[in-house]
Amino acid sequence: MVPLEISDPPSSHEEEDSHSCASWTSFAVLPKSVPSGRFRRQPGAHRALLALSCINMLNIADRYVPSAVKPLIQAELQLDDAQSSYPAVAMTVVFMTTALFFGICADKELVDRRILLAGGIAFWSLATALAGLATNLWQLIFFRALVGVGEAAFATVASPMIADYYPAHERNRSYTIFNLAAPLGGALGFGAGSMLGKFWGWRYAFLACGVPGILVAFSVLLLEDPEKGINDACESQGDSKDSADSEVEQKDESSSSDSEDGSAEEVKHRNSCITMRNLFREIVALFANPYFMLSTAGMVGVQFAIGGLSEWYPTFLQRYDGLGLGTAGMVLAGGCVIGGIGGTVLGAKVAESAARRIGSQAYFLVPAVFMVPGAALCMLCINITGHSAVAIVCLILGMVCFFTFQGPIATLSMSVIPARSRARGSSLQILLLHVLGDVVSPPIIGMISDATGSLKTALQVTWVAILMAGMLWFCGYFLPPPPMSVGLDKADSGHLMDVLRPVSPEVSRQP
Repeated sequence: MVPLEISDPPSSHEEEDSHSCASWTSFAVLPKSVPSGRFRRQPGAHRALLALSCINMLNIADRYVPSAVKPLIQAELQLDDAQSSYPAVAMTVVFMTTALFFGICADKELVDRRILLAGGIAFWSLATALAGLATNLWQLIFFRALVGVGEAAFATVASPMIADYYPAHERNRSYTIFNLAAPLGGALGFGAGSMLGKFWGWRYAFLACGVPGILVAFSVLLLEDPEKGINDACESQGDSKDSADSEVEQKDESSSSDSEDGSAEEVKHRNSCITMRNLFREIVALFANPYFMLSTAGMVGVQFAIGGLSEWYPTFLQRYDGLGLGTAGMVLAGGCVIGGIGGTVLGAKVAESAARRIGSQAYFLVPAVFMVPGAALCMLCINITGHSAVAIVCLILGMVCFFTFQGPIATLSMSVIPARSRARGSSLQILLLHVLGDVVSPPIIGMISDATGSLKTALQVTWVAILMAGMLWFCGYFLPPPPMSVGLDKADSGHLMDVLRPVSPEVSRQP
């Protein structure tokens, strides 16, 4: 497939291929003339990043509340280890399947992205609160499955929207700030959930964590919605081509409607076939993109480990170290704050610094290197029992290491996907992360625990998954440099918090 060219117009065959965005190498090409407002931070970016990051924190907190109060749920509903993981599995299965629908809605602009966000946030928050009213396993599974619908809308739309707000050289830092919400949300979910569960019961934990999301959901309607692809070179080059493609499609539709056998139904069917063909080509192009696939495959390994640890490690601390419910929850909360924030910031800073020296391969190399000590420390925190202080220190240091992937890999994943199909690419990534990651890890660990009578034995799969993630990203380092910008703008100091400063008033989004 031929990369986009600047000078000569493409042939009809090249137009068809580039329209499907299959040429991932085209992202390295910058246009000769840059329209005003392109390739720079968009108005309202800092407000949007703060709002989306705070909402992401509530999203992660809602996800981890059940793990914090798992023993209480098991005791009241009389569930074994395998059964207690079914609500989490239901949530992630629904999450990954509905993500594809929301990705198409966002990419095709069928619904305003802000409406999708607001509706999703309100829906998952309400479902979280309603889970506190469940009286049996099936009701709990149903309400947790509904949480997956709302979270899919948010996760599918938020990451591509951030890519439209920020140019390529600022995305590593913007995604770092967005992903800092993950450890903070995990700490909030484990800490608040365990303490509320201890003093008030697990039902109040669900109610307390669901209500705030309902209150803040509609704040996203006040955000700016940047033009899709405004900060991507291939999209700016493709504007005129898209118009030409649109005219060709309109002519095709007219000729079809004027033909002897042409009817409205036939034209509709033909256009539907074209849309499905283009969608299929985009999915094939994503699977053929080695940067996207290696990024995603490594994330699957980490997601497998995080899903298993977050679901079972509080229970592990209670069974093997004798910690109480509240203490175990606070340990995980502290680990999420220290390890998650430290690792996320460390990974972003080291990757960005290394990228200026060795190029964009650093976004693969840095997290790959950190996964090795991360896997070793994870192994120690599982196998050291009877010395809870040592195990907790190993857990926190391990979190620092394997949370380093968040900024670099998120930046890499979004920057090598065409903007016009970025939401669908994000939804495909969500599908793979969950169907191969945290959907399967909690029940696998639960079944191994039931079969062997040892939760310690079952948790060994987590550090192996982290080590495999590092090996996959290390393979990515040997590919040609990913086609993405790593340089700094002249006015950009490179500090993490620079992405939160307001944009200059003269910046315009209009070409």
